[in-house]
Amino acid sequence: VMHRNQFTDKNILFWLISFAKPYKAFIFVAFFAMVVVAIFELLVPINIKEVVDNIVESKSTYENIKNSSFKILGLIIGVFIFSSTFSYILNITGQKIMKNIRDDVFDHVLNLPQQFFDKQSVGRITTRVTNDVNALNEFYTNVLVQFVKDLLVIVGVIYVMFQYNYNLTFSIILITIFIIVFAFLYRKRLRRVYTKLRLTISKLNSFINESIRGIRLLKIYNKSDENLTRFKSLSNENFSANMEQMYTFAVYRPFIEFMSVFSTATIVWIGGREIVSNNLSVGELLAILFFLRMIFRPILDLADKYDILQSALAASENLFNIAKIDREKFGNIEFPRNFQCIEFKNIWFSYGGEENWVLKNFNLKINKGDSILMLGSTGSGKTTIMNLLLGFYTPKKGEILIDGIELEKYNFNSIRENFSVIMQDTALFNIVIDDENINSFDALRSVGEKQIRNVKQTLEKPFHVIILDEATSNLDLDLEKDVKDYLDKVKDKTSILIAHRLNLIKDNDKIIILSNGKLIETGTHDELIQKDTEYSKIFKFNQQFYEI
Repeated sequence: VMHRNQFTDKNILFWLISFAKPYKAFIFVAFFAMVVVAIFELLVPINIKEVVDNIVESKSTYENIKNSSFKILGLIIGVFIFSSTFSYILNITGQKIMKNIRDDVFDHVLNLPQQFFDKQSVGRITTRVTNDVNALNEFYTNVLVQFVKDLLVIVGVIYVMFQYNYNLTFSIILITIFIIVFAFLYRKRLRRVYTKLRLTISKLNSFINESIRGIRLLKIYNKSDENLTRFKSLSNENFSANMEQMYTFAVYRPFIEFMSVFSTATIVWIGGREIVSNNLSVGELLAILFFLRMIFRPILDLADKYDILQSALAASENLFNIAKIDREKFGNIEFPRNFQCIEFKNIWFSYGGEENWVLKNFNLKINKGDSILMLGSTGSGKTTIMNLLLGFYTPKKGEILIDGIELEKYNFNSIRENFSVIMQDTALFNIVIDDENINSFDALRSVGEKQIRNVKQTLEKPFHVIILDEATSNLDLDLEKDVKDYLDKVKDKTSILIAHRLNLIKDNDKIIILSNGKLIETGTHDELIQKDTEYSKIFKFNQQFYEI
């Protein structure tokens, strides 16, 4: 679990407040309404004090009491109206801020380097964009501005009470300080509890997401019971974190309730002595008891507010840790549509440490209009070449050049716009709409049928370089031949085919054989078939499927 320091907390707070800046006018109105509420709440006990003292001193008439009662009723109605106003404004504004945060975080996620997604599970990212953002809503609507209102009330109450009696006011301040110190003693524990709770929720979401996506494999390999056991373990972790939160929270509120009753008794005792000594009136004591409730109410609510604050801080830390990750870095040179050559020059690459090289001193030139077929066993580095060319990863050594200019100086978005890539599984297009019912999204067809739709949609996109990464693996031979015929028609385009089968091979293809991250053979079919090397072995193995 990552522990924040004060500097990190400050950065997170400023980051959260930055989303509220577009709505500062609405927040100002809400703040003004809360100041009015704070003043009205202070005036209610003051007016009650005047009524009581006048009655005790026999200075009141029925008319005076009636007028004072209507005045107090007006103040109470004012509290209701202005409280409703700022509550409405804050809730509307809070929802808009949440939407902006959610949009901003997801936009940021979409532009993060591929390495981020290699280290993060789908469920964890989902939790960040949904649950963690929702956890911030109460922070904006109930904590951020409400805290200012409570602070105004407490300062105003203390000022008024000092006007009535110093001894009682000092007694209340001492009790309040003791309670606040007690609350801060729980600060670290509450923070740890809420961070742990958010982590267990993230683990659960991630596990459920991965389990549902892999439900076929679970059933095929009869791993359902084992998967349920793992789920119960994670569920127990979440249960324990929730119980720890409950126990921590259960101590705080009863203690504050006890201190509220104890303080009331203490103030009545001290106040009674002050009345006997003529240092305090009955009305002032009654007003101070009202003020005491007004002080304890925000302190009592502090348990709820602190609950919300810690949950929001734990969630905002998760979001802030994503927001501070640098986006993909690339240059601003637009991809030249009439490029002449793409060159891989002495490329070394590994996804982990240098002991696991995927590509080793790899060299390749791709000229405009080339038709290249990459062959090799799984793990030989074929897909890695595509990932490097599209800027998803950066070579550890060597460089990739487009017309002699380093790849990182180009705008990757312009490169990807001009590349049409078809992969074996394209998740965003897995839902195929039934032609007879265009509004129905329930009709999921076969894997091959979905892949046909993926291929068609991608081929319709304007492109200058096409990459097919095992894109026809789920198609039968007739459909695969259709793809081959299409590729024959786009001879002016540069094409890179990554495959195990040789059905898409053409006479003019430049064939590249990869093995353990190295380019071991290159040439056309006629050149390579005459040699008793790796390609001829692959060809003989695939010969029963091969067609010219």
